[in-house]
Amino acid sequence: MSITSSHFGTEELRCHGEGCGQPGCPLNLCTQKLVDVLEEFRAKVGKPVIVDSAYRCAFHNENIAVAAQHSQHVLGNAADIRVDGMSAAQLEEIALTIQEINGLGRDDFENYIHIDVRDSPRATWCYNAAGSVIPYYVAGEPDRLSV
Repeated sequence: MSITSSHFGTEELRCHGEGCGQPGCPLNLCTQKLVDVLEEFRAKVGKPVIVDSAYRCAFHNENIAVAAQHSQHVLGNAADIRVDGMSAAQLEEIALTIQEINGLGRDDFENYIHIDVRDSPRATWCYNAAGSVIPYYVAGEPDRLSV
């Protein structure tokens, strides 16, 4: 059964892999905890949240250049989100106020954040212009953007 909410439906939460050939794909296997966090995030922002990617089947995840080997997307615990008119740094500020978000990646180049509800302690990171994961840096420090 696909978990959805009043603001987030199966179409945006499902795997968006093309032609992966996996039985039953594209599925929405997002956890209730993730969907609840997305709703809380939307309430704090006060306007629509665009989900670029949430659940990913293992096959689709392997074909994404920046996907981590132990991706929370495959577990249904992660979403890459953006909000029109807001920077990644602004989104990050809001995400840091939500206790259940334990994974937070910020992309100042593509203007989105990755959030996840992993069980482990909070982890933060950034992405460089090529989309590779780099160590976390404070928003607004342009000398760190090229790392």
